[in-house]
Amino acid sequence: MSRLTRPVILLAAAVLAAGACGSAATQSPTSPVTSASGAPATATAAATAAATAAGPATPEASIDTTPVTLTVWDYYGKDTTPFTPDAIAAFQKEYPWITVDRQDLDWDTFIQKFNTAVASGQSPDVATLDMTWIPTLASNDVLADIKTLSGGAMNGKPIADQYAAGPLEAMTYGDKYVTAMSDFDAYVLYYRADLLEKAGIAVPKTWDDLRAAAKAIAKDANGDGKLDKYRYAVRPNTFHFSQFLFQNGGSLLTPDNTKAAFNGPEGVSALEFNQSLVADGSGLYWSDASGDLPPALADERVAMFSDGPYYMGLLKSGVPDQAGKWRVAIAPYSKQPGSYLGGTGLSIPASSAHQAAAWKFVEYFLRPEQQTLVYTVAGAMPATTAALQGPDLTKPDPYFGGQIPSVEFLETLKTSTHFPYVSAWSDIDTAIGENLDAALVGKVTAQKALDDAAAAADAALAK
Repeated sequence: MSRLTRPVILLAAAVLAAGACGSAATQSPTSPVTSASGAPATATAAATAAATAAGPATPEASIDTTPVTLTVWDYYGKDTTPFTPDAIAAFQKEYPWITVDRQDLDWDTFIQKFNTAVASGQSPDVATLDMTWIPTLASNDVLADIKTLSGGAMNGKPIADQYAAGPLEAMTYGDKYVTAMSDFDAYVLYYRADLLEKAGIAVPKTWDDLRAAAKAIAKDANGDGKLDKYRYAVRPNTFHFSQFLFQNGGSLLTPDNTKAAFNGPEGVSALEFNQSLVADGSGLYWSDASGDLPPALADERVAMFSDGPYYMGLLKSGVPDQAGKWRVAIAPYSKQPGSYLGGTGLSIPASSAHQAAAWKFVEYFLRPEQQTLVYTVAGAMPATTAALQGPDLTKPDPYFGGQIPSVEFLETLKTSTHFPYVSAWSDIDTAIGENLDAALVGKVTAQKALDDAAAAADAALAK
């Protein structure tokens, strides 16, 4: 799934009364990814088969077993969803009074359709929501309180004990759990190990190291005097900028979330560092409009970039011939390690008419054996601690030269920060992205770009 474009969030002023479920959905064309072993992820995990064989559980006496159909909106994609047909069949066998109507929606248009459905009283019962959307939705009371629905427990254990501190904080708004994280997104450095080894360069650990490595491996392939191969991808969006901002000791907003803080010295020098990579040719400016990076990886314009776990799947499906050449590492930093924290939350709209059954669905797909499908089928990194410690996540990955990529991602998770929980976040995100673009293509200075974005952010926060 892509997490690059910024859909405009058009929330209703308040959550409307719960209405009938279901809405037409457009199937998203998604390229299949491969499993952690490098094989096509078309077979269902053995854990799902085991769950199917177990048969239906005897429902607790307090559970309402009135037949119900759950509408599940899913942006993972038909071929890459952890909600595989076999997994859904296993769920329905365990809860035979619940029928699941899973619908594919395209990530790029998901949030507009979701907000329209909520405003019209036609919300789904469960939705995969990008964690960057959660702040605005939660602050407008769109999402049900999972803590109340669950009694604070998931599959017989406290929810608070099943996530690391970062994801748990990202799931929390006030005293509520407004979503349950299914996968997490935190940025590491992806790099071509073969090229660094050939150049005799160590894996970069600091910004200075990164710039030196980028210069050392970049090449002028066509002889026109400009570097055009093996460069570092520079991205003009809030996700990537915030990583550099946090690594430089900065923050997006003031501690009380009332003013922009990203235009301070930490943010300016972070953006200037990215500008320097583009200016000397060792960095390739790659706009959000250009989409994901596989085309630039396939023709080797890019040999290093920073991004999240889902890029493991994009690499395996997009450049299978480069297997064994790629590795991941803790992203180089200036003052301290840091990354934005995002991912996917399984959320239940407050307007859903079937919240109890919806929680059963969410809880089931957060069991370790189902969470493993997030890795083996979706190519992302599951969010629950038990799944992260499971055998599929802790074995060597041939695509990454026998490395165990989860080690670096888990370490990065410890120093990751989610976006602020303010209703104006969508406007702030848009303002930052637009002004980053202007700075990286040389139209304005870093200070001017961030000051303009901060002015827009402050205006949005003051509304």
